[in-house]
Amino acid sequence: MKNRLILIFFILFIQSSFLKAQNNTFSPYSRYGLGDIAPTTFAHNAGMGGAYIALKPDSLMPIFINAGNPAAYSLIKLTCLEVGGAYINSKFTGNNSSLNKWSANFAYGALGFPIRANGGACFGIMPYSNVGYDLRNTEDATGIGSVNYLYSGTGGLNKVFAGYGVMPFQNRLAKFRKKHLYVPDTMKYLNKNKYKRREFGSKILSDFSMGFNVNYIFGSMEQTSRVVYPSSILYNNTYRDYALNLGDFTGNFGFQTAITIDSVTDRQGRKDRIEKQIAVFRALGVFTDSILSIKKDSLRAVTPLHKRHLIHKVKFTFGYFMALNNTLRANYDAKVYNYVLSGTGAETIRDTVLFNINQKGDIHLPLEQGFGIGFKKGERINLVADFAITNWSQFKFLNDINTLKDNYRIAVGCNFVPEKYAAGSGAFFKKLNYRLGVTYQTGYIYVKNTVISNYAVTAGVGFPVGFGRLSSMVNVSAQYGQMGTTSNNLMKENYWKINFGFTFSDRWFQKFRYD
Repeated sequence: MKNRLILIFFILFIQSSFLKAQNNTFSPYSRYGLGDIAPTTFAHNAGMGGAYIALKPDSLMPIFINAGNPAAYSLIKLTCLEVGGAYINSKFTGNNSSLNKWSANFAYGALGFPIRANGGACFGIMPYSNVGYDLRNTEDATGIGSVNYLYSGTGGLNKVFAGYGVMPFQNRLAKFRKKHLYVPDTMKYLNKNKYKRREFGSKILSDFSMGFNVNYIFGSMEQTSRVVYPSSILYNNTYRDYALNLGDFTGNFGFQTAITIDSVTDRQGRKDRIEKQIAVFRALGVFTDSILSIKKDSLRAVTPLHKRHLIHKVKFTFGYFMALNNTLRANYDAKVYNYVLSGTGAETIRDTVLFNINQKGDIHLPLEQGFGIGFKKGERINLVADFAITNWSQFKFLNDINTLKDNYRIAVGCNFVPEKYAAGSGAFFKKLNYRLGVTYQTGYIYVKNTVISNYAVTAGVGFPVGFGRLSSMVNVSAQYGQMGTTSNNLMKENYWKINFGFTFSDRWFQKFRYD
């Protein structure tokens, strides 16, 4: 147990070190807002288009952590350790130029574990946003000549989170059925319709879960810009530098529930029983076709409908998620000065326009909320869909004027397992998880009368590993997407992203009666 704890904290420590050192983006659009916002989900979600709001992980192995909606923590029945990373290859295209960039980085580390029979908790670390750009634009100004505009930015924000999820009414359906199952007809106080309505409500409450995350956002960003007049000595060049450091708390919460259908009305079975009885009458040879028709109508009136239990239960899942629009306190330095260049390229400061050191300011986060719906059939098919909105129009960054727009996100994903508990020859391939997904965001960055949208398609595979090839899994997914446009002299990014993650499940932190 002690060695396992040391391993966990070592992995998370290494994770945090890499998050501080790595460059996770080269996008010119990371110049706006808080940078390029990182996904809140792990590798298995990435293969499903990033859909997560209504995704309820299995309570049996392998266990996945759905960090996007903390209500799903309630289904963590084994200790689960997840770590992952990503490889990104981007091609940036402008009207007259193109550039290729790539990077590989660690993306997240998290540990989830059960708490009692109806709850679970999770803590971990992952990026919150990334800033990384280096831009140059040259324009010709009348009477001045060429003017160079240079922009650069580095840094980013990270997120340490800890959350808890619980199913407060987990036994509601079992208690309801036990109470009404063996009641004699003379003592029943619920008629058939009332019973079905109350049973339906008990099903929803039994699968209802809620959860929350407490997030600590920390990190630093630095953004600089220059306006340079290389063809004129009559104008001073301008340098601006903003350096920001912050560390503050925010939070998010979510709800999930589900409706399970384990049986259906067996109309075909009723029809077969009637046809079987008619066949008996016909074999007697004493009834005419008209009499048999009358008997069939009579049998339809008196033959009851039975329930047929489904081999693969059908489950409809529903979810809601909200990330709070908290205000983060930040420290920042702001410097603006004018300068000239000597013949050797050295800067000589002419005057200082602004020099504010160790200033305090507020960053007002946007409110994000979304709804999700899912469909699951047995242990084979799991379909989920998300619709979410982030109110970036209400975002405030220090004293800057906000030009951002509200962002709408749609994501649809599917996970298919041929036979989860297969055994024998070929069992490994039957246990593979095949994933597909698509996502679209209208975009929140508004530049040159253009909203920068983003879309992507994904495909992934989960490989079972470990004892019985069920306890752990390696998840790999490929994502191809496009962000931006070349219209209005803007930049378009076409990117490939390979997500990889490792999920380890085991019985940790549990005391056994016998060793």
